[in-house]
Amino acid sequence: MNESLVKISVISIAKQEREFDQLRGALANQTLKDFEFVTSTKNTIPEAWNDAISRAKGEIIVFTESDAIPLTSTWLEEIAKHAKNGTILKGLEIKATDLDLCNLVCDAEIFKNLKFDESFKICEDTEFFVRARKNGVDIRFVNAFPVIHSPSSTWRKTLYRAPRFGINHIKILYLHGKDNIEDINTRNFKGNHINPVSNRIRIITENLLILLGLFIGSVYYLPILVKRKLRNSIRKTAK
Repeated sequence: MNESLVKISVISIAKQEREFDQLRGALANQTLKDFEFVTSTKNTIPEAWNDAISRAKGEIIVFTESDAIPLTSTWLEEIAKHAKNGTILKGLEIKATDLDLCNLVCDAEIFKNLKFDESFKICEDTEFFVRARKNGVDIRFVNAFPVIHSPSSTWRKTLYRAPRFGINHIKILYLHGKDNIEDINTRNFKGNHINPVSNRIRIITENLLILLGLFIGSVYYLPILVKRKLRNSIRKTAK
C-alpha cells in the first residue's frame, strides 16, 4: 500500500463510552493524523464490532480493545507501513495472548464479504478467523506496532466466559471442521496482581469449566456435525 494514500479506521467497542477515554488520549498523540476513531457500545460483542465496521471509512481497519494502549506515538505509522491487501495482521500484544481482536490490522475490503456471526456471543473472533481462512484470507502474526493490554480478570468473568468458550468452540468445530481453527488456549492470569494461590485455583477452575463446555457443546451441537457429514457424503457420491 502507498502510505501517502492510507486512511485508517481505528475501531473499538466497550459497554460504556467513558471506557474509551484512555485510548482516545493515546490516539491524540499519534504522529500519523490521517485516521478516524470509530466506537460502539451496541448490545452484544459481535453486534458492536459489526456496527463499528459498518461506519468505518478507512482503507485499513485496526481493531483494538479499549484497555489496550499503543506503546509508541508512531503506532499508526508502523501499521500503515506493514498493512497489506487481502491480509489480516496480528500485531504485538504485550500480555499472554492468542489470535484475537486486540491490535489486529485488516484490509477493509475483507469486510465486504465477511462479517461477525452475531449468534456467537463469545468466540466470535475465533469463528470469524476460521471463515476468513476458508475464504483464502492470509492471517499472520508480526512483531511490530506493539500495544500494552491489561484486561481485568475476575471470578465472575471466569465463571461466565469459560464454559461458554468451550461450548462455542465445539459449535465452530462442528460447523467448519478442524482445519483452520485455533487450538484452545489455556490462558493464564499472569500480571493481574492477584494472590498466587487464587491464581492457580482459578486457572484450574477455568480449564475444568472449558472441559465441561466442550462436553455440553459436543452433545448439544451434534446435529450440526451429522448434517455436515451427510452433506459431504452426498457431494462425494454425486462426483
